[in-house]
Amino acid sequence: MNKNLNPLNWTKKQQIIGGAVAIVLIGGVTTGIVANANHQAEVRKIEQLSKEKVEKDRARAEKAKQLEKSNEADSKKLLDIAEKTPTDKNIKLAEDSILKVKNAEVKKAFDNQVVGIKNRVKLQTEAKTAVSNYQKDDMNNDKYKTAQ
Repeated sequence: MNKNLNPLNWTKKQQIIGGAVAIVLIGGVTTGIVANANHQAEVRKIEQLSKEKVEKDRARAEKAKQLEKSNEADSKKLLDIAEKTPTDKNIKLAEDSILKVKNAEVKKAFDNQVVGIKNRVKLQTEAKTAVSNYQKDDMNNDKYKTAQ
């Protein structure tokens, strides 16, 4: 066996160089371990942020869906009120509520319902006007035909 391989037989210079090499090796291994640990921590942090973002997006979507359902329910309620008591105020409230609805099919159905209410109110107003005109001048046959 070669006597230079035994650390007890090394000269002072060889011992200093060996110690320096050992310190560099220990430092390199330690640096590698720390770098790996930091990388793992960063990966976990990114995963956690990703999960939080997904949860926030899911919550936001659920909230939007609930808001849409609420808007549709409010619009339906206001349309029913406008149907029962078709005043200008009730019709305007129903129209304003319909503007908040985002679903195109529901919005179109509600708009058609408002148009129907407006047409009905218009016909009722015309009929009332014709009847009142006939009552004022009940001998006029033209007004009688219009009132019918």
